[in-house]
Amino acid sequence: MKDVIILSLLGILGMGRCSKDELVNVALRGKAAQSSTSYGGTAKRAIDGIWNPTYEYDSCSHTSGETSPWWRVDLLETYQVTSVTITNRDTLSERINGAEIRIGNSLENDGNSNPRCALISSIPAGGSTTFQCHGMQGQYVNVFLRGYMQYLTLCEVEVNAHPAPIEMGPTQASELNLIVPVTDNVALKKTTRQSSQYSYMGGSNNAVDGRRLSMYKDKSCSRTKSQVNPWWRVDLQRAYNVTSITVTNIEDVDPEMIDGAEIHIGNSLQNNGNSNPLCAVISSYPAWEVMTFQCSGIEGRYVNVFLPGCNKHLSLCEVEVNVGSRPDMDKHLSSDRRVQDMKRGQDILCPDHKTRYENAATGGIASQSSQWDMFGDANNAIDLSWINRYLEGSCSHTKAEVDPWWRVDLSKTHNVTDVTITNRGDCCSDRISGAEIHVGDSLFNNGNSNPLCARIPYIPAGQSRTFPCGGISGRYVNILLPGKEKYLTLCEVEVQASTFQAGLPSTAPETAVTAPNLNLAWLWDLLISLGRPAIRKENLVSGGIEVHSSQYDSHGAASNATDRKRNPLYHAGSCSHTEAETNPWWRVDLLDTYQVTFVTITNRGDCCLHKINGAEIRIGNSMENNGTTNPLCAVISEMREGQAMDIPCNMEGHYVTIVLPGREKYLALCELLTLPTLTACVA
Repeated sequence: MKDVIILSLLGILGMGRCSKDELVNVALRGKAAQSSTSYGGTAKRAIDGIWNPTYEYDSCSHTSGETSPWWRVDLLETYQVTSVTITNRDTLSERINGAEIRIGNSLENDGNSNPRCALISSIPAGGSTTFQCHGMQGQYVNVFLRGYMQYLTLCEVEVNAHPAPIEMGPTQASELNLIVPVTDNVALKKTTRQSSQYSYMGGSNNAVDGRRLSMYKDKSCSRTKSQVNPWWRVDLQRAYNVTSITVTNIEDVDPEMIDGAEIHIGNSLQNNGNSNPLCAVISSYPAWEVMTFQCSGIEGRYVNVFLPGCNKHLSLCEVEVNVGSRPDMDKHLSSDRRVQDMKRGQDILCPDHKTRYENAATGGIASQSSQWDMFGDANNAIDLSWINRYLEGSCSHTKAEVDPWWRVDLSKTHNVTDVTITNRGDCCSDRISGAEIHVGDSLFNNGNSNPLCARIPYIPAGQSRTFPCGGISGRYVNILLPGKEKYLTLCEVEVQASTFQAGLPSTAPETAVTAPNLNLAWLWDLLISLGRPAIRKENLVSGGIEVHSSQYDSHGAASNATDRKRNPLYHAGSCSHTEAETNPWWRVDLLDTYQVTFVTITNRGDCCLHKINGAEIRIGNSMENNGTTNPLCAVISEMREGQAMDIPCNMEGHYVTIVLPGREKYLALCELLTLPTLTACVA
């Protein structure tokens, strides 16, 4: 540690004498600012050269609880930033999760619109993590935390850089993070349509008026009525190669409703354009946020936003379509993908709206994995009180633990249509983010392995959000929060359901595997407990031919990812691993064309869990560009260390490819299985 301090001091004393190859923590001599200051945590504390993670030692910055707080250091001149190292606080460490590091020369939006270096998925409590920025140029380095009622605390920020060349080019950043300038927005003022209109203020043309106003009352957002599968479309008047779509979400009217919306691009008006090739799925999207989705040059005249589901309404406050002049990349997506997209929305089974649904949680019996103190009893979450201040005794609360959970026993099987959750309002509202709702009849794994109804992207402090479950049948409703050192707090859980009826869904279209017959649930639980599942999925990868774009070392062969071992430790020799390169990929040849139901991926568990973020799963019959331009099944937004994730695809293909877009990227896979339609058998 002494050597590091001496090096930093030499960097200060030797200003102007360093060669361009010497890396210096240039933040030490910068000027810090932040969006607000609370608890005495001034911005300059984060660049005082002290790595103490304990807040009481006066070496950490701290903002107030606010919407999208930020911290910034002015480096006083432009540098090429190699990396940024951040030291996290030793308590409340989860508050840093989701923060963004941005670097550039602009002070527009306080610098928070500069190109992004990295997204911070997590930093261990009291730990330091280095994020590679690969020579991005800029005078300002921002740490920006999106969301409602967020606190931003930084115990040290180090910016390792050397002076930029005199002839300065454009700021460098990964292609995925560059936002095409709004002047390339070809949707502006073009002709639009939508499936219905909620009121005179919600016209479809509001979404292309050039304004990013996010309040419905400002008459700048489109909005449909509540219906099955609402959609919105813009006609660009001619075909373009679309590089990205930027969407501004609504703030004041059900902002979470956009979760699950699909962006489609193409030249067909069949199914109102909703069967055109898929660019992206909006998996979760906080209110007021502006987000850009990459479309890789898909060609099309029509851009659709399509929201599959029952009783949905679609609101869009701005849709910007950014195009490029590069050669056609996905001019004609394969016919198998077009057929797959044409099926979207056709299998939606909506409940009978004449049926009255009760709050089945009333009178139920609640339990949880642990209890924080006398105020946090599990039954507080079903007391029919929506008080959201913890010390008033109306919220459940677990201890900090691995994968905390809460469960309500409804006493008999119901068809669950919706689950409504009220979040805590006095503090810590971000803790609910990432929680999962499971519904089913099994108590195996405390009920946490039952079918997945929904994932909770966020719930604003003190507010309630409803998550549709589509009539999944079950006696038990679980809220599971995956992760280490997590607290689970629920101020009310309402379960809208009707008494079980045969014929409504008994499983969710997600990752959990369930018994084929509810009458055999007891046998299913027994077989599971013995490690003998009654349903087996055939692994198509076994016997296939694996290859990847490069190999890191002798431990990282491509075939390791299909060795039927889920060992997440790299040096155990069971993970594939590429070198650092642009757009690394891994591919398996299945030796024939199959209908792939699921792809299961196991992430590395010993380090570098975030490196998988942004990887794309592609399935198809083409070897063009090593299979990386085949139709998209899914984008992996985030995985926990060592996690095995089941991803539904229901696509046909000869090749399964994992590609990680970007520069200087490593791709590591510790196991990959591809699974066809379920086959009944006993293992």
